[in-house]
This record gives sequence, C-alpha cells and structure tokens, in this order.
Amino acid sequence: MDLAILQKVALELNEILPGGFINKIHQPLPREIVLRIRVLGGGEKMLVLSSDPKLGRIHLIDLKIPNPPRPPRFCAFLRAHLQGGRIIEVKPADNDRIVTIRALRGHEENLVERNLVLELLGRDSNILLIDRSSNLIMDCLHRIPEKKTGRRIVLPGCHYSPPPERVRPAVPSDFKHTEMGHIQPAISTGTDGQRRLALRVVSPKDITFSTMNGAADAFFRPVLQSGILDALKKQVAGPLKTRIRSLERRTMKIETDRNRLLLLAALQEGGELLKANLTTVKKGMESIDLQDWNSQSLRTIKLNPALDAVANMNRIFAKAAKGRRGEQFVQQRLQDTLEEKRALEDLLFFVEESANQAELERHLPELSPADDKGKSGRLTRKNHEAARVSNLFREFRTPSGKIVLVGKSGKGNDFILIKKARKGDLWLHAKGFPGAHVILPHSPGGSVCNKDLNFAAGLAVYFSKARKRGKVEVMVADVKDVRRAKGAIPGQVSVKSYRSILAERHSDAGCSNLC
Repeated sequence: MDLAILQKVALELNEILPGGFINKIHQPLPREIVLRIRVLGGGEKMLVLSSDPKLGRIHLIDLKIPNPPRPPRFCAFLRAHLQGGRIIEVKPADNDRIVTIRALRGHEENLVERNLVLELLGRDSNILLIDRSSNLIMDCLHRIPEKKTGRRIVLPGCHYSPPPERVRPAVPSDFKHTEMGHIQPAISTGTDGQRRLALRVVSPKDITFSTMNGAADAFFRPVLQSGILDALKKQVAGPLKTRIRSLERRTMKIETDRNRLLLLAALQEGGELLKANLTTVKKGMESIDLQDWNSQSLRTIKLNPALDAVANMNRIFAKAAKGRRGEQFVQQRLQDTLEEKRALEDLLFFVEESANQAELERHLPELSPADDKGKSGRLTRKNHEAARVSNLFREFRTPSGKIVLVGKSGKGNDFILIKKARKGDLWLHAKGFPGAHVILPHSPGGSVCNKDLNFAAGLAVYFSKARKRGKVEVMVADVKDVRRAKGAIPGQVSVKSYRSILAERHSDAGCSNLC
C-alpha cells in the first residue's frame, strides 16, 4: 500500500470512524490487529491494521474474523488499555506511511488519550500504543531493541519519536482537496499480469470501486482469507498432532510390553521339557540343558536354585500363563490405540484439506470431547437431519450407474456407515493413509462389477493422503465386518476382515466432473 493510497484510505476512515467506540480487538494473525468499531448512527465496522513487512496496510474489511481462544500478548494489552475507547481522529502523516488513530478512554475525570500508531516501514513495520500525555510507548507489536545499525529503539517505556525521514516521492500538496470526481479507486492489472491498487482507472478492464477502502478490502481479501485459514489450520491441527504423537509413543510402549509377554508365553515349552525331566533337576541348580523336542538341540532353562524341581516347574508355568493372559489384553489395547490413531489421522487429513474457513469450522465439533450423539453412541433423528443439512458426504456415480458415497469428515464417515450403508454394501479405505471412507452399494451374494469396484477404490485413493502417489493398496470389506465402537471418536472403526486391491486415483478433472 503506497503513500498516496494509504492517505486516501485514512481520509475515508476519518470521515466514518470518529465518534465510534472500539467494542472488541482481535489478533487473527501474528502481525495483524482487527478493531471492531461501533460507529455513529448504528452498525459495526471492522478495521484491520497490518504491520506485515510486505503486505502492510490499513482498511475496513467485510470478513468473518475468528477469535483465538487465548489472545496474544499485544492483543490482550490493547484490550486492557484501548478497548472501549472512543475514536476522535484518524490522521495520516504528511510524507510517510504512518497512520495515527486517536482515541479517548475513561470517564470525564479520568479521561486519557491513547494513540494507536501504524508504521509501514518494511521489515521494521509496527503497531504501537502511545500515551498522548507523556508520549511514552505503552506497548508495541514488534519490539526493536538498540542495535549497532543505529536503528531507533522501539520498546515499552521509551519516548516515542517518529521514524527518521527517508527520501520518497511526496504526495501532491492538494491531494487532500482533490475532488472525488478525479479519483476512481480501482484494482488494475498491469502488463506483467500483477494486480495493483490504483487511485485512478488505468484500463477499461480495471475493476472500479466507490471507495478506496472497498478496493483495498477486495484486493487483500484473498491474502487475508488464506492467512486466517492457515492460522486456523495450525491452531486446530496442533492438538491433533500432539495426540497422534502421544498415541505413537503409547504404541511403542505397548509393543515393548507385548514382546516381553511373548517371551513369557514362550516359557511354556520350557516348562513342558522340565516337567518331563523332573528327576534330573536338583535343588541348588541355576540352569539345566535339556534336549528340545522340536529342534533336537539343547535348550538351556534357567532355574531358581532356592526351589526344588516341582516348584521351578510351577514357577515357569505361572509365568507362561501370565504371558498368555497379558498378551491378549495388550493385543486388544494395541488394536484400540492403532484404530484411534488412524481415526485422528483421518480428522487431521480433513482439517488440512479444508478449502475455506467455513469448511474448516464444520470439523471443529468433531474435535471437542462433547459429541452431539446420544448416550448410546448412535446418531439420533435430530442429528440425522442435521447431518443431511450439513452435507457430510459426497455422491458419485459408478460406470454402471450406482451411487457411491464418500465421507467429507469424521462424522461424515460415521454417517454413511451407520445411516446409509445397507447389508451387502462394501466399505473401502486407502490402507495405511489418512482419508475418507467410501461406501459402494452391492447386493448380498452377487458379484461386484470390476469397473465399479475400481471406480470406488480410485475415489478412496483420491480422497486420501495417497492422492499424489501411484498405485495404492485399498482395503475392501463388507460393511458387516466394519464396526464403530461405542464412545469412539468420529470416524474410528474396527475392521474384522478385509481384502486388498491396488488402485490409482482418478484424475482431478475426472473427480470434479463426477460431483
């Protein structure tokens, strides 16, 4: 945002915002602050201030801004010292990319003026809160300590001084008095294909706007949406990744326990050998070498020298029995852990594949502990209607005309399995990769068409993390062999038996045309 455009935006803001109250302050991105302002005459405006080194700007926006669960440090400070203030002026600097928002806060006897200053200075761009009476920096978004380069110090408690003057083209002195008829805010596309904000129309193909703020909002909207979406994905994906790593560590511990128990269970054969040779065992022996019946080689069996032959035999049999019992328990625990991990990886895949903020927010209820299912773990009629409205699955048509269902989320995977699948239908999923569940209609006892099966398997690959690979192994199971445990997280299932086929994803164009 160059100097002339910045000043034009600030002049428009000075016509709209003075007298308005700052209701709420958000920090959706690390270098961006959003003020929700209740303006005179009613209504609310949202003002974004960005100190991004490359995309620094200020303008009104018309976009849903998420509120992080915990405000960052600077945002919390602004809420404590600026929120609730009344704006009295939005003033741009004459020859620098600096905009000051003057605001009064407090009651009449304790009325104080605070200045919110946006400095667009490249890598040193900043947002500062200044106490007008003392001219001290109360806090700033980007703290700049003293360095050998000689750059000015920007730290809380320091006196605020404007940045040193730099050589730059000056804005015409009559700019503030330019008639509106001579200015037509627009988004212009240059000969190099780059889009730019412009004060005047350059080409008939330019997109024009009634205000500079409107043009800036349209110009920067994709960047802001992308940044917010990436920040939300990181925020949502963080706990999922932490939980997945925790399950990976648990899996390693369980496998260690299983190996230990398998060694205990293997003592059964040694106990049987010892049982057949009790007469050769004497109290005080630490070990004995006996011929193994299977390998026909000598096998060393460790003994407790304090016990006699029978006691040593019973001790070995007790350890073997403990190993067999523990192995069954550990095997079930390992299976449950792996199923939970796969389901969480599916949820993470859906989060990372979200194309926009609305789609991402549809996954948020699935990630909270409180699920909207009934106590039985089944989808109620109310939730059935909600699922249908929220469009939890995609529909495709096979070469033979059958409708294939593909889950769009964890709840979507549950929905097509519990509410849509019928006896004899096939369930498909890319093996070893996070992705969607696929349901292929199939009559019990009948033969499935290979083209339909390959088509459904291709969808399972396309809507999975294996999309960019070649041939991928796809699990194919009868829906009766796929179970969802009570109280499991959305999309978590156990597969009793399945067969595998190799499949390739459909082309991007092919899949888009099938929807």
